[in-house]
Amino acid sequence: MDETYPEQLYDRICVARQPIFTGDMQVWGYELLFRDSEDIQTAAFTDGDQATSQIIADGFGLASPGLRNGSKALINFPRNALVGAAPYVLPPERCVVEILETVKPEPEVIQACHELKKRGYVLALDDFVGDPGFEPLCELVDIIKVDILHRSPAEVATIVNGLSKY
Repeated sequence: MDETYPEQLYDRICVARQPIFTGDMQVWGYELLFRDSEDIQTAAFTDGDQATSQIIADGFGLASPGLRNGSKALINFPRNALVGAAPYVLPPERCVVEILETVKPEPEVIQACHELKKRGYVLALDDFVGDPGFEPLCELVDIIKVDILHRSPAEVATIVNGLSKY
């Protein structure tokens, strides 16, 4: 007997995989991004923690077979997911914990980052724009992704020069 299940019983899972290249244009890794539909140009969600949970629960497993050997998967973490246990279900040798730009470097966040580093995770700070106050995170993370959209080359150079001490 052929059993079919109504489609509405299942949530549609859409994961965007954005490649990240080295300076010599080799794929270094992929940022895994939650998408609520097949329109992968934008993400529409109201709960960042839920989006991160969806990527962890479903997206990493779906994307893993398509990742090149040795490449990393970057996953966005809002504050609550970062300070909770969510990162620890991901393998540190394959995943980079990407700290969203909305996360403030408060003591609980800094403590969570120290623990992640101690357990072997690579940390990235997402969409850095040079705002003051993020020095404690800049000192801890392994990667700082500078937001260059809508910025002149001179503005980008100023941000990058300010990061040279890290």
